[in-house]
Amino acid sequence: MQINPNIFRGYDIRGIVNEDLNPAVAEAVGGAFGAFLKRRGIERAVVGYDCRATSPEYSEKIIQGLSWAGVDVINIGLNLVGTFYWAQYHLDCRGGVFVTASHNPAEYNGFKLAVDFSETLVSDDIQSLRQMIESDDFVEGKKKGTIRELNIKESYLQDLLKRVVVQKKFKVVVDAGFATAGIVMPELLRRAGCEVVEVNCSVDSSFPLGTPDPIDINVANRLSVEVVKNKADIGFSYDADGDRIGVVDDKGGIIWNDILVAVFAVDALRQHPGGIIMYNTLCSKVVEDTILQHKGKPFMWRTGHSFLKKKNQEIKAVFIGELSGHFFFSADFYNHDDGAYSTLRLLSYLSKSKKSLSEIVGELVQYISSPEIKIYCPEDKKTDLIKKIIPKLKGDFPDGRIIDDERAGDGVRVDLGDGMFVIRFSQNAPYLTIKFESKTQKNYNRFKNYLRELLVSFDEIDWDSAINVNTKFLE
Repeated sequence: MQINPNIFRGYDIRGIVNEDLNPAVAEAVGGAFGAFLKRRGIERAVVGYDCRATSPEYSEKIIQGLSWAGVDVINIGLNLVGTFYWAQYHLDCRGGVFVTASHNPAEYNGFKLAVDFSETLVSDDIQSLRQMIESDDFVEGKKKGTIRELNIKESYLQDLLKRVVVQKKFKVVVDAGFATAGIVMPELLRRAGCEVVEVNCSVDSSFPLGTPDPIDINVANRLSVEVVKNKADIGFSYDADGDRIGVVDDKGGIIWNDILVAVFAVDALRQHPGGIIMYNTLCSKVVEDTILQHKGKPFMWRTGHSFLKKKNQEIKAVFIGELSGHFFFSADFYNHDDGAYSTLRLLSYLSKSKKSLSEIVGELVQYISSPEIKIYCPEDKKTDLIKKIIPKLKGDFPDGRIIDDERAGDGVRVDLGDGMFVIRFSQNAPYLTIKFESKTQKNYNRFKNYLRELLVSFDEIDWDSAINVNTKFLE
């Protein structure tokens, strides 16, 4: 089958509906992945999907393909991706497919492909699957796999509530962005003892307010307004499949997720003294500062939930966090990201500390920091553009600590005394990601101006693309 090779990304498959993806492609992915699983001795798979318009149909085609290849399927239907990962353990299924395009706009869809507990395909294996599809290198199973439907939501909620106890009745705002989290999080939080204010919690696959993306300043500002208006203790937003969260504190302050990594690190190190905390290259210097202050071991690694999960099989971190809002409580839960579990863990920590989130954040080392910024760059140009940028940064910042090895993975980080900045290309969409910070406004402005002038000099960048996020922070 002829298929756009660009949809096979660093750790999943993502493309535009009716251009890159259609039901036939979904069925081919299911058949080839079924053969891939069988070659690894995996005979059973869980399948679920998010709230996107094409997700139910693509899910059915994935199931047909898996069954055709001889894999038995348990269909858990519409759920959070965290529920899907959890279901692998609950149902003892190493294989699985979750239909989602995560935080991409409504016109996208895709597939996360599980090959073991808390482990999804990455890099070379993704390309191997592409080659199998392109060369029709997969065959029908000796017999069709069975297909069973199972409603797993109640078992999942009960398990989370047993694991994490929230000792205070918080007033919580939930803005689900009309996506999947709206069918789970309000109920979960009420059962945890919270008073819940629901905002945009019905499901609308057109995403009428824009893409559900917790790092988008528009989403964060919207949540902030609701927290202040309702005099709530905290507010949460979620991406389309619910593995990433965004948080606003009791004063309406927007807490970018690398700050939350530092907060979670304190909690994790209280339970696991001296443990390793892993975080991605985009995170603020406050993360390392906080880990060292609390006698933990900081470990920086490349961006991407699958890369982090894979690396953690080696280093055994007790907690992992990303700027994008993926959090992994590996020592206490499982080695995967789960927005529902992360939500409960934050509330549990706040209830035990007897402090508000604004108070806890106020005790951390303070940096003036941008959010994660996304700027469009075509798929076929983004890798080469980073290759052009790195030598220039080395020349312009000879005294900086340049990180462009495997820790950066797909970009470069420049550490400069009291500040840092990062430029990288996304593994799952056509854009670059930028982040910068400093302890002083002067250096913050210096980094901002430098990055803007640098990026403007490249024709590959499209400053007017609808995919851009938070570009006003470079103005």
